[in-house]
Amino acid sequence: MDQQVIFDFKKLFTNHAFKRCFEFTENTNVTLREFWKNHYNIVICLKLIDIARNGVAKRTLNSACRKLWPDVVLKREGFVGFESIEEEIVSIGRSMGLEVDEADVAVLIEEYAEERRS
Repeated sequence: MDQQVIFDFKKLFTNHAFKRCFEFTENTNVTLREFWKNHYNIVICLKLIDIARNGVAKRTLNSACRKLWPDVVLKREGFVGFESIEEEIVSIGRSMGLEVDEADVAVLIEEYAEERRS
């Protein structure tokens, strides 16, 4: 799979995971730690994976298929930027009282990539 597809998916997944945490902790008296321990499970994770998978741009997926089936691949138009998603992740994190910035999000995404390579 093309590295851009993986990178985009990880950003989208992280964004939706932060949103889920924020929405749950904002609407209840549950702390972030309690949420991760008692309310985040495989079902929620699979739902977030599905949402993130559906969020990867078709042209990014199209580009990833270029080497496998070049006859059906459309011309490459470039990739959609994800800076706004990183900013949204930071904003959600700060809303939950976390001290997070774009560099932290980049490190988190890189850690996902390292886990994948291991």
